[in-house]
Parts: sequence; structure tokens; C-alpha cells
Amino acid sequence: MRLRSALLSSVAALALGLPGFHVHAQTATGTPVVVGQRWQLRSQSMGDVRPYLVHRPASYDISNARYPVLVVLDGESLFQHASATADLLAAAGKIPPLLVVGIPNVDRFRDLDSTAAPGTSAFLKFIRDELLPTIDRDYRTRPYRILAGHSYAGLFALYSLIEAPETFRGYVVMAAAFGDNPELPKTVAAFLAAHQDRKLNAALYLATDNGTGKNLTGAWELSSYLQDRAARLLDLRFTLRTNPNESHAAVPLRSVDEGLRFVFDGWDVADPFALYEQGGLTAIDKHYAELSARLGFPVPVPDEVLFGTFGQLERFKRFPEAEQVINRALAASPESSTALYYAARLYAQMGNQPLMMERLQQALLLSPNDPASRSLVEYMKLDASQFASPVRLAAKDLAKFAGGYGESAVVFQIEQRGDDLRGKTADQEYELNALSPTKFACSECGVTVSFQLDARGKVTGLEFGNGGAKLAKLR
Repeated sequence: MRLRSALLSSVAALALGLPGFHVHAQTATGTPVVVGQRWQLRSQSMGDVRPYLVHRPASYDISNARYPVLVVLDGESLFQHASATADLLAAAGKIPPLLVVGIPNVDRFRDLDSTAAPGTSAFLKFIRDELLPTIDRDYRTRPYRILAGHSYAGLFALYSLIEAPETFRGYVVMAAAFGDNPELPKTVAAFLAAHQDRKLNAALYLATDNGTGKNLTGAWELSSYLQDRAARLLDLRFTLRTNPNESHAAVPLRSVDEGLRFVFDGWDVADPFALYEQGGLTAIDKHYAELSARLGFPVPVPDEVLFGTFGQLERFKRFPEAEQVINRALAASPESSTALYYAARLYAQMGNQPLMMERLQQALLLSPNDPASRSLVEYMKLDASQFASPVRLAAKDLAKFAGGYGESAVVFQIEQRGDDLRGKTADQEYELNALSPTKFACSECGVTVSFQLDARGKVTGLEFGNGGAKLAKLR
């Protein structure tokens, strides 16, 4: 029988039962900061009840999207850091948003034994056959998983590569304690030699600390085997990061960040125009097609990549190419007021008045208060009456939208602050700008929020645009 008990929604509550934390009384004005939830799962493989921790990305409750999964060993010490790092990198566009699963230790050296005979690790069976299917059932996941392990847990991450290579596609191995299993590099080498025809399609980041003994020797030995495999068969991406000035305990602070960046290398295109110059839109399409094939799920060309390329082409007055790029952005996101504004701006420079007017009208119809489009109307000395009027809602009209929205529990809270509306999830706040009496732009989350009303004008729910969630008004 499966046991599940949600953790109280606060950092202090998350820390209950985890060493190194002290719980203080909440002040009268304090607001909990939620990192995740703690659950329990009765394991047949382990013969006991196992705890696990889950952190959902900020967009989870307002989206129907699916997410890759980061599994963090030594969850009692690394879960919070890994969750915060994943969120920060995703917000910066360096990696996709991740669902983070932490596995606290019960009997660390028993469970994380990397010398166990093939097929005998009960802990690996628990992860592969019980925990991950539970996560896939209860959360919206992608078929891409990363395993992160530090020290003794780093050995177990490598053990899982050779014992269950189909389970994870990315590995972040931090200061693996090769002194506790000096034969593991040769065991990995033997696995690689015996599986020449098997496509691993994996990414492995290996980091060292400032140690100089068997741990460092083992890392260099393993590196030689992995580099050989990566160079010959091209089914493994591998990097070794040495940290001669970093202590053993502090390595995860840097390595979680660097490891996730490496695993998702190519997600962020730092210079989209340089990529475009290699072969136009075909080069950009090829990049994202290869990234999609590597990750195992579709990664569309981001609007920001097309906008960045457009901006440079416009700057260099390569107008026909700029038109091709912005039309591509509009084909992918036909309701993007930003893309419509850029198109209008381009046609103004090209002297195409009819198309400028058409795109500008479309932009202001979608986003009547958009300052960029309004400024273009003013700059071109156009008749403002030809465009949608700005939307202004009085405070009394906004009041009806305030309240809690969700399915069975509130996951999105809307507050009125004077003449403004703010939307809040458990860990993020968004500004809502009126597009119509019932439709608002959520600029920070990149979608619109449309409210549903009954025949009497009472708000009954809301829907996030672009395939987002539908939530009922609960209070």
C-alpha cells in the first residue's frame, strides 16, 4: 500500500526530520516560502517506507507543460540547493524548467553501494521500478531524466549508468569517492567495451575537488575511458571539470550549476545571429532539430532567438531577410503582439504603409496598451482613431477578479492593489495588464489570462493562454 503525506507548505516544515535544520516559530506577519513537498512511498524493493521530496517549477500550476526530471541523491542536503539552481538557470533561459526530486538517505552506505553485484541493488530497483513510475504518474514529466550524486552518491550515479543505462540520460557526478571503490573506473570501461553497438545517448559531467589521492586518480582514469567512447562512437557527451581550489563539501555549489548547463548544452543560444549567419533559418532549424533528437522531446525555435536575429538583420538594413525571419516568428506565434510590432516597425522602414498599418492594427487589437506599438503610432503621426483604444478598468471593475483559483486547492491567487491586479503562485508573483474587460496579459509568464463569467457577470474561473491550465474560482 502506498503511503503519501504532504509536507506542510513552508521551508521549516520541509526541514522536519532532516538533519541540520532548526524550526522557529512563525511570526504573525510571516509568509511561508515553499520549496517543495515531502512524500512517502512504501517500497517493495527496499522493504520499508522511503521518503522523497518534490520541487515543481514556478510555471507548473499555470501550465499544461511537461518537464524533464532531475533526481538528486543525498536529498536532505542537496535538494534545496539543486531546486533553487534549476529554477535560476531556467529563468535565465539556460536550461528548461525542471521537476526536481530529492531522495533523502535512510542508510546511506548500504543504499548507495556501488560494489553490489549486477542486478542486486535494491535501491536502484526502488528508483527505477517504483519511485520514477510514481513521479511519472503523479506529475507531468518528459522522458528525460538526470541523476546527480556527490561523493559516495557520485559512485552510485556511475553505477546506475552501467546497471540501468536506460533510466537516465544525464549524469552530474560531483567529487566521486573513488577511494571507496577504486575498481569502478575499470568496471565502467568494461561496460563500455562490452556495449560497443549500444547507443547510450547520454551526457556525463564529472567534477573533482581539491583532493589529490585515489579520488583524483580515479577521476582521471575514468575520464580517459569516457573521452575515448565520446570521440569514437559519438553517443556520449562527456566533460571533466577539475576544481583544485574547491573543498569536497563545497563542490556541489558550483557543479550542480555547471552540470545542468552541460547536460542541456545548446538549449541557450548566446548569439542567434551568429548561428543564422552559418546558414540562415535552415541553420537555426537544424540546431533545434538536433537538440530535440538528443533530448527526446520537441524543442521549438524560441521567439527570442528569432527576435534576436531579426534585430540584427534590421540593424544592418537587410530588410528582405528580416521580413523572412519575423514572418517565421508570426507563423509560430500569430498572437504575439511583440512580433506584430516588430513587423510593423520593419514595414515602416521599408516604406510599405499598408502592411505597416495592418500589423500595427493587429498588435494593438491584441495588446491595446502596448507602449511600443503606441509609440510607433505617435512617431509615424498616424491617426490614433484607426487603432484599438487603450483599455482602462476602474478599481471597482477589477475587484471581481480577486480571489483564489485552482482545481481542488488554490494554486493561483489574484490580488487587487488599487488600479492593478497581481497574480501569485506559491513562489512567484506576476503583474496582470488589461487587454480587455476580461482578458489580461501576464508579461512575466508570457501568456494571457482570460476570465470566464456566468450569465450574471460573476467570475467562475480563468484560463491561461497558449495551452495553459484552466482553473476554477474557489473563493
